[in-house]
This record gives sequence, structure tokens and C-alpha cells, in this order.
Amino acid sequence: MKRLPFYLIVVLLFSIAVSNNLLAQKTDLINKWDTIRPLANPDKGWYHHMLDNGIHKYLIQDEKDLTGFPGMDHLYLRLAWAFLEPEEGKFDWSYIDNIVDKYVPLGFKISFRISCKETGKLNEAVPVEIDGIRYATPYWVVQAGAKGTERPEFGGPDWTPKWNDSIYLQKLDSFHKAFAAKYDGKPWVRYVDVGSIGDWGEGHTWRSTRVPPTFNEVKAHIDLYLRHYKKTLIVVTDDLLRSTNSETEKMELYNYAVANGISLRDDSPMVLGLMQNDLRTWTVKHPYFFEGVYKSRPTVFELEHFGKVKNQGHWLGKNGKDTIPALKVTGADVFRNSMKLIRPTYIGYHGYIEEWINDNPDLTKELLNLCGYWYFPVSINVTQAKGHKLSFEIEWLNKGVAPAYNSYQLRGKLLPEDSNSEPIEFKIEDSGNKRWMPGVVSTEKYTVRLCGKLKGKYSLAIQLFDIKSERPVEIGLSTGIKIENYFIIQSLLYPSIK
Repeated sequence: MKRLPFYLIVVLLFSIAVSNNLLAQKTDLINKWDTIRPLANPDKGWYHHMLDNGIHKYLIQDEKDLTGFPGMDHLYLRLAWAFLEPEEGKFDWSYIDNIVDKYVPLGFKISFRISCKETGKLNEAVPVEIDGIRYATPYWVVQAGAKGTERPEFGGPDWTPKWNDSIYLQKLDSFHKAFAAKYDGKPWVRYVDVGSIGDWGEGHTWRSTRVPPTFNEVKAHIDLYLRHYKKTLIVVTDDLLRSTNSETEKMELYNYAVANGISLRDDSPMVLGLMQNDLRTWTVKHPYFFEGVYKSRPTVFELEHFGKVKNQGHWLGKNGKDTIPALKVTGADVFRNSMKLIRPTYIGYHGYIEEWINDNPDLTKELLNLCGYWYFPVSINVTQAKGHKLSFEIEWLNKGVAPAYNSYQLRGKLLPEDSNSEPIEFKIEDSGNKRWMPGVVSTEKYTVRLCGKLKGKYSLAIQLFDIKSERPVEIGLSTGIKIENYFIIQSLLYPSIK
């Protein structure tokens, strides 16, 4: 076979490029990254314990602290059942609805834990005290014959239900049927915790009987929530799944929860005992629990009460950056590294908002970016522009600890150098972002059909969007290349498109 002369090969390749109207070109984007700017994006971020250990704790003193908090996503309401159903079948939703009516219009979401055992004071953690005994479960449930412990050996005079008592479960089931009818599936509800078993709804009984719940008791409560919450994400604490103290039962409960679409939260990071004994896993008792869940559903991080962490000497210096002498680590490092094991989409500091943000202004922004997804385009490679078709590849890096669980739209603009020409816009309904796992570079190939006449020089600009809210999904690029919510990432030359 006769070989073509070299100059003919060059001419042939040039002809192919011109026929496609565009020479393939790849541009590295790493030098345009901004890893400092806080990105307050949809479906991730911080949450604030609006109600916790009572109806007066952690309330907002200055609304500007909440509305100005970087990436504040939702308010977490932990409230005793007795507040919401003071008489059987008669519900008082005002504790919740007053918050919903005020804060949901401002863009905040809500999550719930309705507890049946609290340890706080009358008219704060619980609304009823009879003969010196405080009731988080409504007292009328006890009057109906439900069994429980009035004065637990290891706690105060707080009534602890017998977790599998038939009357207790029947009344609890009726309550959650009504609660779900009102709140399940609301677009502003993030998740509901299985909070009906254990001290503070955490599954354990450390501040009451110290009798571990049985496998059947835990499963009965999980099943109760599965029965009523069909649209809202259900979340359990890792403490609930391990509460039986049996390794076999623990894994069976874990597998059962995961198989039924339930997610996990950890309420224990930086708790005193774990700081003293479990720093090898950064105070996370079950890293493998979260490893098996985070790829398909969001997980939740709840810090030990921030005030306690400080009082115990485990949070020193601005942004928690000073070393704890006895442990040779910083509080901020424990928070960061426990996040890398829990892989949370939602993170909470568990304290007063003004105290946290005043102590940790920079760390707040850093951890906001780290939680959930955090997207960076590594490079763009424009491969074809033939006729009205534009094809390109983007390498994406997710620097967060988790993937996103919703698809985001990729929108683009071709911005002309000629001021007399109009921009050309396009949309790609699914950017492929749900595939972008933490720490992995993912290559996405996109092809779009362009409308309009293109000739001359253009700048290609892109942005991700959440189509439900029409919010931009900000990416980690410098705002110096940003124009009208879009980032310019490539220059293109179109000789003509016919």
C-alpha cells in the first residue's frame, strides 16, 4: 500500500478540523479553583437545634445570626411527645407550626425527633409532672395502663416506658399516624428520626435503667416508623442499632434498616468518654455503619453539646485550632476527621448559634464546604462542533465527604466577543453529578444542539442548577471568571455554522 506524503496528511487533518468547525482543545482548570470561598448549596449544610432538651433551649436571640449563618440548611426540632398530644387524640401542633410558619418562608427546612424519654426540667424538657415524676410520654398513656419505670436507678425521676408494652406501642402508633398525616412528605421536611426509644430518643438507656433494649423492641419501633413515613427520609442513630449489646443482633438491625431505605446519624462525636477512649476512630464508634450507607442516602452529624465540649477542655482557641494538651490533637481536627468517617451531608454544632459562630467563624465556612458534595471542574475538553452540535468533556472532582443525592442540571452559555451577536444558551438536564463520588475524578461527556448562528470568538460559560428551587449549585471556581452566575471556562472559535 502506497503511503501518503506527510504534507498531505497535514492537509487532511486540517480539513477534518475545519469541517467540524472547531479544533479539539483541552483546558486545565485547576489554576482557576477557589477552595476557600464558602459555597451555600442546595441539599446540604449546617442545621441548628431550635428545640433540644426542652422548648426554651438554643432559641435564636438575633435572627441575623440565623439568616447570616453560612450554609444554614435546616432547623432540628427535638420535642417530647407529651407536648404534642396533651390529651388522647387532641393534638397541639403549635410548637412546630409556629417555627414552620416563621422560618420555612425564609428558605429553611425542618427535621424532627419526637422523644418519649427526656431528662430535663418541668416546663422545659417535659410539660407534665405527677407525684414528682416527669413525663415525656403523655401521662394519659400511663393512666391507660402502659408499663414503665418511674424512678430509674441511674437517672432522675423521669418515667421510662417499657419499650415493647402493647398499650404504649398502640398509643404511639396512633400518634405517629396523625403526625405523618400532617408532616410526611412536606417539601420542607428533611428527615424524621426514630426517636421513640431510649434516653433522649438515642436508643440507649444510660441515664435511666441501663437495661439494653431488646432486638424485638428496637425492630418494633423501626417498623412503626416504616409503617407511617412513606415519603420522608427516616433516620436512626448508630446507638439505637447497637443498643442490644449483641454483635449479631446489631448487624441484623443495621442490615434491616439499610434494606428499608433508612439512613444514619451519629449523636456522639466528641462526647467525653469517646474523647478519652476512642480517638483512634475520632470518637466515631461505627465507621463501617456509615461506609455502607452514605453512597445512597444522606447521613447526619450531631456534635456533643458545644458548651460541654468547651467546658471539658476539648475546644481551645479560635476555630478550635489549639492543641488539647492531654490528647495531643485539636478540637477542630476531631470534628474534621470524624466527618470523614461519618460522611455527613448535614452537620450540627449542638449549641447556641451566636456562641458557635463567634468562636468559629472560619471553621464554619471550611466545614460547610467539606460536608456533602463540593464540586470542582478539573478540565474541559471540547471535542466537536459540527453543524449545530457541540460536544465536550468535563473532568469533575468532588472534594466533599459525600455525593449528592439529587441530580443537578448543567446550563451553559456561549458568550460572543462581537457585541452585535446574541449569547447562545443550552441545558443538559442531568449533569451526571450523582455519580461523582468523594475524592474521585469523574469524566462526563456532553453533547448539545445549539440554536442560532455562530461565527467568530465565543467564551463557553457553565453553571450547575437545582431545577426544583432554581438555585445555582455553586462550583469551586474563582469568582474572577464569573459572569451572571456562570463561570467562563473555555474560549472557542467558530469560523461558521451553516
